[in-house]
Amino acid sequence: MRALNGERILIAWERGQASREPWLALVLLEVAMPEREMKELAALPLAERNAMLLRLHVMTFGRSVEGFAVCAECGEQLEFAMDAADMARTLRAAEPEIWVEADNQMRMRPADTSDVAASLKVTSDEDARALLLARTLGMESTDLVRAERPDWVARFDRLNCSAEIRCVLSCAQCGARAALDFDVAGFVWREIQVAARRLMAEIHRLASAYGWNEKAVARMSAVRRAAYLEMLNA
Repeated sequence: MRALNGERILIAWERGQASREPWLALVLLEVAMPEREMKELAALPLAERNAMLLRLHVMTFGRSVEGFAVCAECGEQLEFAMDAADMARTLRAAEPEIWVEADNQMRMRPADTSDVAASLKVTSDEDARALLLARTLGMESTDLVRAERPDWVARFDRLNCSAEIRCVLSCAQCGARAALDFDVAGFVWREIQVAARRLMAEIHRLASAYGWNEKAVARMSAVRRAAYLEMLNA
């Protein structure tokens, strides 16, 4: 895996503009790991995919993950900070579950990005849930999954809970507590957007001042670009 800096961050940003969730997460990983095919990345369990995104964040931006939310009770802004490396270590893909039911061997695997993409094409939450269950069970149809099978749903939740990161925040203003799901892919993408726009602004200024082309400026280290910008400011 390579850090997304210099020209790679611009490539990731450019490709991301033409992508939608959930494929956006894979676009970032594909740029960081060009030796891995998109089909291979799409089959990664969500927990493994999210852990890789967090490791990519560590390599590109460092370990600190800072964000904010809004208190639902009083509207106060809640700030939080987490360690990306520590979070990545908590995300481990579960092994598929195998059990016998009515003399048939059943097997359920963790959900992956292609499953999520398929579920977004249906119109209701119920159909999306049924489709996810069917795909992770290796079924061609959702007919059997539409029956009330709370044990299957429980197995699905247990297999995929390790892909989620939930933050519990306390409001200093009113004391309310809220549990929020941390969107790993969305957060990393927003960091990429900010960094790419900042780099493009630096390229624009340095190219205008010195006549250098985009690649020449992008290939410079951040320290060297900052030194040239400092001289221009002076």
